[in-house]
Amino acid sequence: MADGALNLTLDDYASAKLAEKAKALDMSPEQLAILLLGQQLFDHEDFTWMNGDPRKPLPPFDQNEPTYELEEVLAEFSAELDRRLAAKA
Repeated sequence: MADGALNLTLDDYASAKLAEKAKALDMSPEQLAILLLGQQLFDHEDFTWMNGDPRKPLPPFDQNEPTYELEEVLAEFSAELDRRLAAKA
């Protein structure tokens, strides 16, 4: 099983539910099974979180912190992206 291959045999009920839900999500039953197993087996302790544990609550919102209009931020981002792409050319 080193290559990640695994064969599972589901009972009729689980197989039918998996197929029904996969169809509703426009996925194959195999894709949905991989997604669901990944969610169930995921363990936060298996990873190092660069910005801290995502399960911990965020600090309270500081109403005195500056805010920016979306259009202003997008314009600045776009200009910086254009500058970097031009530098690469």
